[in-house]
Amino acid sequence: MKKKLDELTSEVLNELEASGYSKLTRDNFRYFWNGMVRYFESKNIYEFNSEIAMEYFEIRCSNTDLKKRSENFIKRAILILDHYNNYGEIPLRCYTPITKLNNPKYIEILNNYGKYLAEGEYSSRTVEGYLRNVVGFIQFLEGNEYLCIDKWSAEIMFKYIETLSEFKKATIKHKTGSVRLFLRYLYLENITKVDLSQYIGTIRGTYHQKIPSFWTKNEVNQLLAAIDQNNPNEKRDYAMILLVARLGLRSSDVKKLKFENLHWKENQIVIIQSKTGEPLTLPLLRDVGWAIIDYVQNARPKVDNQHIFLRHLPPYTELSERNHLYKTIEKYMMRAKLPISAKKRNGMHSLRHSLATTLMEENVPLSDISGILGHTSVDSTSIYLNVDINRLRDCALEVNNLGVDQDGKF
Repeated sequence: MKKKLDELTSEVLNELEASGYSKLTRDNFRYFWNGMVRYFESKNIYEFNSEIAMEYFEIRCSNTDLKKRSENFIKRAILILDHYNNYGEIPLRCYTPITKLNNPKYIEILNNYGKYLAEGEYSSRTVEGYLRNVVGFIQFLEGNEYLCIDKWSAEIMFKYIETLSEFKKATIKHKTGSVRLFLRYLYLENITKVDLSQYIGTIRGTYHQKIPSFWTKNEVNQLLAAIDQNNPNEKRDYAMILLVARLGLRSSDVKKLKFENLHWKENQIVIIQSKTGEPLTLPLLRDVGWAIIDYVQNARPKVDNQHIFLRHLPPYTELSERNHLYKTIEKYMMRAKLPISAKKRNGMHSLRHSLATTLMEENVPLSDISGILGHTSVDSTSIYLNVDINRLRDCALEVNNLGVDQDGKF
C-alpha cells in the first residue's frame, strides 16, 4: 500500500535529519510540503503524484517576485519526494534531472528509464550517476531543438560528442557510457527505430590514479579514542569505523552488513561486495568483534531487522546508502582536534587507504592484499598495496562463551 502524502513527507523529514540536513533547511521543506499537501487534498488526491506536484510548482512560481533561488529550492523539494517515493532514499544534493528538463515527453522517458535501472542490479548511486549524465545529453537536445525522437540521427550523436571535448578523458568515458546505455534502452523499448548507441564510441585507456589520502596510526587511534563508547549512537559509530579501519571494508558494505554475514564459529565475516558483486571473506578481529557485540547487546534498537547497523530514530531501518558517514567522521575529528583540510579527503574511505598504507610500511607483500580490499585486479591495489590475511586471522576473535550461536544470532 502506498503512503499518503503527509506520511511520506514526515518520513522524508526524518531521513533528512539523519542525513545531516540543518533544522532550517528541514523547516523550509516542511513549510513547502505542508502547502503542497493542502493543494493535493483540495483535489481529493492523497498520494504523491509528480504531475500534480509540478502543477503546484507552477502556481507557486506564478508570482514574478519569486527569486530564482527560491524556485530552485521548490524544485528540489519536489524532486526529493519523487525520488524517495520511487527509490526509498534521499537523492544527492546536486542531482536534479526532473527539474532541469522542459519537454514533458523527455521527463516521462527519463522517469521510466530510472525505474528500469532501479529494477536491475544497479545501486541507487549508480542509477543517479547514469541519470545525471543522460540529463546532460537531453539538455543538449533541448538546447538545439532536437525535440522529435524519430528524427534523432548519427549526425546528432556526433554533434553531442563534440560538446564533450573540453572534459577530461575519464569524464568523457562516464558520460558517453551512460548515454550509450540509455540509447540502447530506447531501441530495446521500441522508442527509437534505430539503435543509436552504435554511434557513441567507447573510450579506452588507463588513467592516472591520485595518491589516496590516509591517516597515520596515531591519528586513527586519536579518532577512535574520541568516540564515547557509553553513548548508544557512538557505540554504533565505533563498531562501523573499526570495520573500515581494521579490515578495510568499504562503508557501503559496512552499512549493508547482516547477522548472516558473521560466521562466529569460523571467526569470519563473509559478504558479497556491493561495488564489485564479488564474494569477500575476512577474519574477525578481536576488537571489531567485541565492538559489534557491545553495540548489538547494549545500544541497537530492539527491532526485527537483519541489518546489524540501524538508524536510532524511527523508523528503525538500515542506514541509507546515500549516507556516506562523512559528517560522522568529521564530528570525531573535531573532537579529537585532528586537522580538517579541503585538500585532503577525510571520509571513511581514507581509513581504508590507511590500513593498506600502514601494512605497506611494514613490508607486507603485495600478493595478498587485493582480496582484503576487495579489488578485482591487483592493479587497483598497487596504489596502496596489500594486506596479509594470515596475519589478520591470527588475531581472530574467540566467541565460544559469549552466548552467540554459529548463525550469528544474539
